[in-house]
Amino acid sequence: MNIKALFNLFFSDKKYIYYAFMIAGLYLFFLITNLPARFVLSVINLPADIKLSSVSGTIWSAKVKNFQYKSIELGSVKWELHPLNLLSGSVSADVSIINNKQYINTEVSFTASGKIELEETRFLIELSSFQPLTYGMPFAYDGKVSGYFPVSYILMNEYVALNGKLSLNSLKLISPQQQLFGDFVIDFRAEKEGQTSGQIKDTGGPLSMEGQLTLNKSGILNLSAKMAAREAGNSLDNMLALFGRKDGSGRIQLNHKFKLWH
Repeated sequence: MNIKALFNLFFSDKKYIYYAFMIAGLYLFFLITNLPARFVLSVINLPADIKLSSVSGTIWSAKVKNFQYKSIELGSVKWELHPLNLLSGSVSADVSIINNKQYINTEVSFTASGKIELEETRFLIELSSFQPLTYGMPFAYDGKVSGYFPVSYILMNEYVALNGKLSLNSLKLISPQQQLFGDFVIDFRAEKEGQTSGQIKDTGGPLSMEGQLTLNKSGILNLSAKMAAREAGNSLDNMLALFGRKDGSGRIQLNHKFKLWH
């Protein structure tokens, strides 16, 4: 039997065609999932602000020993892809970023529509780690940021749905003068209008503060709060005078707007 006859015999039966495609698909899947992560990252056009080094593992399961954004050393990154989610048209992975005692753990999913979903997100970050971003500014700060967000969604210019609690602990100004502000909690809840609101409240410390953050779908963050020093006439009370005059209740109104993305 020549090759042509064997070919005709094999592909005349649909069952054999199915098996052939299944074997070819499995082989292709094996090749893709075993691609070295270093090779894949080398062909991706990453932003110039992001630097990765000492990459090991496959695209399926990998570790980046050194992850740097601008001048901030973020530590090591690990990820584990979820293969079954590819069948639903999304890319999903467990991601961990660890830098000494600081960490970010989450399960992130990306869909073809551009939707980003974050589940079981937990983090602990030292604010001093971000000091390089304000290099040249006449102040320095410190404190810890931690949080837990069970489920959050982001679709640029469509909606932002953050659900969870963020804590600011031992927030303080280091220079030009030492000033402790205290501890604060922001409780985030998604709203129907495609935006997220966060209720701000202090949990003790020199600064009394209550207010609200609103993050809309276009990336604009609005801050509206009232604040006051718990002890009148001290250094904090004098510092707060720079933000305006006190109202009838002895508090100062704070209103600011920030653009987080374009």
